Order: sequence, then C-alpha cells, then structure tokens
Amino acid sequence: KVALTGPNGAGKSPLLRIAAGALGFDRGERTLGHNVELAYFAQHQLEALDPNASVLEELARDARTEEIPRLRGHLGAFLFTGDEVDKKIAVLSGGEKARVALAKLLLRPTNLLVLDEPTNHLDIEACEVLEEAFRAYEGTMLFVSHDRDFINALATRIVDVDHGRLEDHLGNYDAYLARRAAAAAASSEAASPSPPSTPRASEA
Repeated sequence: KVALTGPNGAGKSPLLRIAAGALGFDRGERTLGHNVELAYFAQHQLEALDPNASVLEELARDARTEEIPRLRGHLGAFLFTGDEVDKKIAVLSGGEKARVALAKLLLRPTNLLVLDEPTNHLDIEACEVLEEAFRAYEGTMLFVSHDRDFINALATRIVDVDHGRLEDHLGNYDAYLARRAAAAAASSEAASPSPPSTPRASEA
C-alpha cells in the first residue's frame, strides 16, 4: 500500500494518473504486471454519476447479473441503509457521492487500486469505514491523500515526489517523517563548524 507524498505542485496527481493509464507521458514506459486488474478513483468521477438515478440504480449500472442480489449489502458497507439506497444522486452531499463512487469502485474484484484523494468530502465515520475496507483489501494500493491519519492507517511504503525526483521509504507516514527529521538533524550537524578545541590542563 503505497502513498505518494510531497509538496503541492510536485507532480503527485499526474504521476498517479499516468500509473492509472489516464494520462499520457513524453518518455519512459508504463507496464502493468501479468493479470493486473486496475481500478482508478478520481474526484471527477463524482461528476460522472447520473443525477437522475437512485443510489441503487447507479450501482446496478455497472454490476454484472450475478452481482445484483448483493448490491444492497454492498451499499450497507458504505453507510447506505434502508430507504437511503433509493435517494437520487442529485440530492446527495459531496461526501455521499464520494461513497457511491467508491462503492462502485470496490464492487468488482481488482488487484490494483489507484486512488486520488479518496477521503475528500468524507466525514469521520465514512473515513473509518473506508480505512476498514482498504485494510481488508488484499491487492496493491497506490494513493494520494492529504489525510495524515488515513495515510498512517494504511501505507506500508511512502514515495516522496518532488518535481521528477522519487524517494522510496518503507513504513508508514510517521516513520517517514522520523527518518526525514533524523536526516535533517544529521545534515545540520555535519554542516555546523566544530567549536575550537580547549587546551587540556596538561597542555597549558
């Protein structure tokens, strides 16, 4: 579960889109592994939802025949219960639309998820549900998020992106920050001039 981090404008989202096959590039190669089934989540997918469809109808649009009986249970895992599955997409909040889009994304088995800010618009309860779903996910995840708690809960590897430079770190976000702080302290110490030596008493 790989989180891309770095300053705003460093190239995280374009790199994510390239990995997902949603953005072309000038040089290099993008090669998927054997039997990789990829699913991509981006914020524009909320706009692609049909405002006239109900939550259940929107999910059914992409479902296979054998998946139809379990749609209500699947939506329940994303906090849509009872009559809520009959609400029109048009009346949903941004967070509810994000939950519908994520429910569609996770409806079908995949082994690679590429996620651009999946927690945007979500409240704390929805974020916790999403964390639980992604913890149970057995495939590979590549994601960008500004939610530090979300990154810490899921990431097993951090890739720092900075305008074409990539730096790979194993562990979660806290471990990455601790290593950065230690490296900065060591660099600062190495750059500081050594204090003049004081003669020992026997040399005075």
